[in-house]
Amino acid sequence: MIIGIDIDNVITDFDNNVINEFIKQSKDITAAKKRIADLIEKRLFDWSSEEFSKFLNDNLEEIAKRLKPRRNCKKYMDKLLSDGHKLILISHRAYSQYKNPLQTTVDWLKNKNINYTKLIISNSPDKTDECKRLKADIMFDDRVDKCKIMRENGINCYLMFTKYNCKEKGNLPFVSSWESLYKLISSQ
Repeated sequence: MIIGIDIDNVITDFDNNVINEFIKQSKDITAAKKRIADLIEKRLFDWSSEEFSKFLNDNLEEIAKRLKPRRNCKKYMDKLLSDGHKLILISHRAYSQYKNPLQTTVDWLKNKNINYTKLIISNSPDKTDECKRLKADIMFDDRVDKCKIMRENGINCYLMFTKYNCKEKGNLPFVSSWESLYKLISSQ
């Protein structure tokens, strides 16, 4: 089976790592801790939008280098590979905050000893074209809007559940962990 996998919030624990960086640099740590959900859902914090943009421009690539993998991701990715599946990592890290998104990602995967078949840095947050070109049997992504678009275009996309996308997931099929992802793939 060819399995498409997003990186941020699917392989990495991106949101929680970024939140910790925001809290460290926040002007009011108490207020920051109270508004974490708003940070992810509405991009609000105790900063102006200019301060928020500056923070991302100055820090996002360095934060990405220090991300932690999601719990059990390596274990189940290795199992999927040993079961004969192909793991195609498809990430949209082509943001201006990344000077070299491909190298940053390759270095992180190597540093965390994460094994995969192929890596694609997509120029678009919509990964439909990549999934079709690669003939992906299934795709896992954390963005509700992108999962809906992929499903509307015939991609068997599952949402990787996070505490920040749970309110908007609607009737999208989802997995809540790498263990549930592995069980889903193994049952097909």
